[in-house]
Amino acid sequence: MASELSRRDRSLFIGLTGAGGSAAQADALTLTNASGLEYQARRCGLGFTGGIGGDFQMSWDRAFGMPSARAVAIALEESQGIHRAEKSPATTPRALGYRLVASMLELTLGDRVEWSTSESRGGPLDPASVATRERLRDWEDTRWALRRAGQPVARLDNFGWLEIDGRLVDLHFRYRELNGRLYPLVLDVLSGLLP
Repeated sequence: MASELSRRDRSLFIGLTGAGGSAAQADALTLTNASGLEYQARRCGLGFTGGIGGDFQMSWDRAFGMPSARAVAIALEESQGIHRAEKSPATTPRALGYRLVASMLELTLGDRVEWSTSESRGGPLDPASVATRERLRDWEDTRWALRRAGQPVARLDNFGWLEIDGRLVDLHFRYRELNGRLYPLVLDVLSGLLP
């Protein structure tokens, strides 16, 4: 759901809240955009709250009863009076990283080993992007680790770069080469990790 929200709103960043930024200790998955509006997906109790005063809420039962993550994203937007075009905008490099991780977690849901993510700071993985580090906001320098059985197996940044097996992959470039198709991208860059 978080990756769908970030896909629909180009200014949205995803970050974990909790002690040390650990997903295992996080109480909520928080999505924050530049204007300060926050979306939270809590693991228990009410599924979603948003805004400074918790302007909208959705129970997990209602969210899971919806046909797709896109439907949940639209319901959240409508509750805030946010109008988005029916068709999602083109995927940005940042949103592509979120979508790649979400798709991999979905594909490995029934695996015998646990798959998870964690975040850290560090800015762009691509050395050529280091010049942008000066202007980064706190949430922009996030790097994500995809973990299998607690061990990091791939890293992503907020600029569309993936580091896997000691090599860097420009996800957005490869995504365009694959005609904007997400699952072929997942299989192309992460198939060596699949069980």
